[in-house]
Amino acid sequence: MHCAAAMLGEAGRSRVSGVDISFRPLAITDLENIVQWMLDDCVRRWWYPHQETEEEIRAEWEPRVRGEPNDEDKTDRYVVSVDAIDIGIIQTSDFADYPDHAAEMQIADAAGVDVLIGLPEWRNRGVGTALIRKFVNEVIFANPAIQRCTIDPHPENRPAIRAYEKVGFRYVRTFRSMVENVDIYLMVMDRPVT
Repeated sequence: MHCAAAMLGEAGRSRVSGVDISFRPLAITDLENIVQWMLDDCVRRWWYPHQETEEEIRAEWEPRVRGEPNDEDKTDRYVVSVDAIDIGIIQTSDFADYPDHAAEMQIADAAGVDVLIGLPEWRNRGVGTALIRKFVNEVIFANPAIQRCTIDPHPENRPAIRAYEKVGFRYVRTFRSMVENVDIYLMVMDRPVT
């Protein structure tokens, strides 16, 4: 587990926008929820555009929820809970751990964040904006080496882009990622000046 998990502690919970948002590392008990969230048409459109099967999704996520070591995967993943209801996943990775990705993004001293809200009833309610803001400020920027945070939605994912703009992310450029083989609408947020 990376330093971000250790930094969560009590900072992993707080009241934001009238709801209690918290983050916790993935556990084996989360596997069924994760598979179901990934099979949701809205999530699948952006996370699995190549129509992976349930078995492929399960095979990808099971080692992650078991916490099995993998030298190539240095991404920290968390379940997002709102008012004690697990609603999705948020993950972060330090670009220093992924040099190919860092070179393609062309942004130094950065970490990336990805998020999905797996329960449809929690979408389009402002919760995504609140949880991203909380995670970036309390987890990602808790690491003093990280000076900026990126997020890279698909260019057609307008609701996500609007939510990220509300958090403070700004548009950098659109390009085809050769590393991920997807179209990216790259956005960045600088560490707040204190």
